[in-house]
Amino acid sequence: MAKSFFALLALLSFCVYAQPESDTPANTGQVVTEKNESICKTTFSREMFNQQMTFSDQDNDKKVRRIAERKIAAAREAFAETGSYCNAADVLLTFEPKSLSSKDGDAQFRE
Repeated sequence: MAKSFFALLALLSFCVYAQPESDTPANTGQVVTEKNESICKTTFSREMFNQQMTFSDQDNDKKVRRIAERKIAAAREAFAETGSYCNAADVLLTFEPKSLSSKDGDAQFRE
């Protein structure tokens, strides 16, 4: 069941990533600034997909997979708190977990 959940999650993330942006600066006359949510949404989607692929790949080392799991959780929390794709993308790109020890709800990797 967990494999199905992660496969569905990866598929949904890919669908979000694959949808064309209708509000790009060329279409709306937006000025691109340092924190443009449209650009950040694309960055967030791409990086979230990459982290989910890293987490789901059983050939990766458990430590690498756990770091990806922590980054995903931290980015979700940042987005839930702020509603900003820029903040969530920043977490995905810069987050360094303090600990990789097991927590409730963590995936259990096979030995």
